[in-house]
Amino acid sequence: MDLVTEFNKLDGRIVKRSELRRILTKAKRQNNTSIDNRISQVLRIHQDKLFSIELTDLIEPMGLTGAEQRIILPTLEYISKEDSEGLNGVAQDDIYSYITDLIINTIEKVGHLPWQKDWVGSGADGAAKNYVSKKEYTGANFLLNFDVKFDDEGKGYLVPIQFKQPYYLTFNQIKDEGASLRKDSKARRVIYYTMIFSFDNGTLQFKTTDREKFADFVRSNGLTKDDLKRYLQKIPVIKYYNVFRADDCTGLKFPEAVGNKKVNPIEQAQSLIDGYKDPPTYTFVGDKAYYQPATDKLNMPNIKAFKKEASYYCTYFHELTHSTGAKKRLNRDMTGTFGSKPYAYEELIAELGAVFMCSESGILFQTKENSAKYLKNWNTVLVNELENDNRFFLKASAQSQKAVNYILGIKTESEEVGIVKEEVKKVASKKPVKKKVKPKVTRVKKAGLSISIDEGKNTESKKKRTVPSVVKIRENPAFSNQNKSLNELEKLGFISANSAPQEAKDIFVLGGEIGKFLQKQQPHKALILIKGNKHSSKSQLAMQIANAFGEQQTPVAYIDYEQGGIESKDTVDSINRNTTETGRKYIAIKGYLENPFEELQGFCKVVKVIIADSVTDLKITADQLNYLRIKYPKIIWCFISQVKENGAMYGGNKMAHNPTSVIHCSSHPDPKQRFATLEKNRGNDLTLKYSMFYKKVVNEPKKKKLSFKVK
Repeated sequence: MDLVTEFNKLDGRIVKRSELRRILTKAKRQNNTSIDNRISQVLRIHQDKLFSIELTDLIEPMGLTGAEQRIILPTLEYISKEDSEGLNGVAQDDIYSYITDLIINTIEKVGHLPWQKDWVGSGADGAAKNYVSKKEYTGANFLLNFDVKFDDEGKGYLVPIQFKQPYYLTFNQIKDEGASLRKDSKARRVIYYTMIFSFDNGTLQFKTTDREKFADFVRSNGLTKDDLKRYLQKIPVIKYYNVFRADDCTGLKFPEAVGNKKVNPIEQAQSLIDGYKDPPTYTFVGDKAYYQPATDKLNMPNIKAFKKEASYYCTYFHELTHSTGAKKRLNRDMTGTFGSKPYAYEELIAELGAVFMCSESGILFQTKENSAKYLKNWNTVLVNELENDNRFFLKASAQSQKAVNYILGIKTESEEVGIVKEEVKKVASKKPVKKKVKPKVTRVKKAGLSISIDEGKNTESKKKRTVPSVVKIRENPAFSNQNKSLNELEKLGFISANSAPQEAKDIFVLGGEIGKFLQKQQPHKALILIKGNKHSSKSQLAMQIANAFGEQQTPVAYIDYEQGGIESKDTVDSINRNTTETGRKYIAIKGYLENPFEELQGFCKVVKVIIADSVTDLKITADQLNYLRIKYPKIIWCFISQVKENGAMYGGNKMAHNPTSVIHCSSHPDPKQRFATLEKNRGNDLTLKYSMFYKKVVNEPKKKKLSFKVK
């Protein structure tokens, strides 16, 4: 579980001091200052051993931890964006899942990764690059060397490209070149990052993604290095832009072929090995290829043992990449055993490192000398890790690029570091201007992201109590000029939280046993996610929820991919079993959507509840769903998502649409033994168990005791 999710899941729980300390240690390790500060202050002010947590200010994940930023950002292009572009919301998980799903689908469709078989057309002259800059795509963007095909279910998978010209262009670049794009050409994503510069010292606030605007702000306000160190937040945001293959364009002029055409590719491969300035000890004995971290020894069988010379160098590159993980080099975790996450991570790094170096040397990437059984086991481990961490491939490809750069002696520096340090050096080293400058406020940082504790009541006697004391949240002292900030916020459309009622007016509770199970629900941007394995009565529960709305005379649009629509016997049986005469009058069912995103927008205009069985079949992206939830905030969504035997959702983590409630349905051969429990239902009891067969709650709710609040 990632740090931000783990922190947010503290909400409503009673936890020990040791657990908060564990999360604090994790936050420090990942350089998450927000979580670090919030937990540190609680532990510092209060000495209690037990804490009942209520979080009213959840942490929004920014996509990458501090450690991940240092790994991934150096392999991606940095682009300074206009505020109109850079400050827009970005569903970064959708980008991570886009890559992850391609890899998972490729393994499931082809049976292995695309670079574990003959790769025709690769090489230094053939690697994908930008048409204008002529720079090769690195890190995860190296996937542009592979085409995306789609199976009968519409799932994308990777196959090697046989380029005529290995270039990509944006649509604007095609227009600038006076060229034209072939009809029905498919776009590909190039991942990059931009930076949000957010400055707030309590009286002076400024936020931008435009580097030049930020530099002007620093200069005009005479800010010093110390000011930036104390009050500046630098938040990298992963985004993407679309490019098209040059092979799909007409009217482009291509440079004359240059490079290593006159060089023997095998000699080129050997020269890369010989150029390794800090190599391990090489041995050439026996019939096994391996790298041994303890002795820093790399062993290769004799080249004559391989059917093709290219296979020899491919394997050699794989082991060379492993060697960069040694403590004295890049210091990666090399302790993993087969089947473990560290092993899968390191093995993927080595696989990709071999790909990058084969391309650099201009050789064909041949099938590795691995047995089918090994590949099957390795792919199983890899898929499991990809499904549990949708950044797994992105991080591994970045580490691979770093490893190859180390072998080739290429020095790179993160744009994130270079930009900030350079700007600080240029503008903050100047003496502050003497004249007074009115604070220039363009955008105001969201308030309440940090906390301080209400002191003065933590007496010695309270330490002896069995229940912890109450804390209250205030703004951080650094942002003490509240009135001025609040006035500015109100001008931008904010409303003071002080005017909020004790409970939102539009909270609703469904009738009957379903209402008893779901408890209080908020319709604002509501999303109820029902998940479970096969044979867990998810569809029954969804129909029972639809019926509960129907009995309140609330129309429901029910999209039934799984059962097949109203023409299906299964759907009819489900209606008869799970709805009442009153409820079914308000349920409308459709079995298939031709254009899901467009049709859903039409449904939002005529109903208040939309249920889909299942969301995987619905095929809308996280960005599209976020758009619908923002544009139609009063719509209540209910999605079914089937999970695999290992607990991961189909489609990787792309189903992580930030639901307001999550229901887990347990599978069992006997329908009477299938129950639904709540994994997430903020502010409600999570101990209830609901039987889809008996259509009722089968255990009594426990009374909830809260004596310590962290808001």
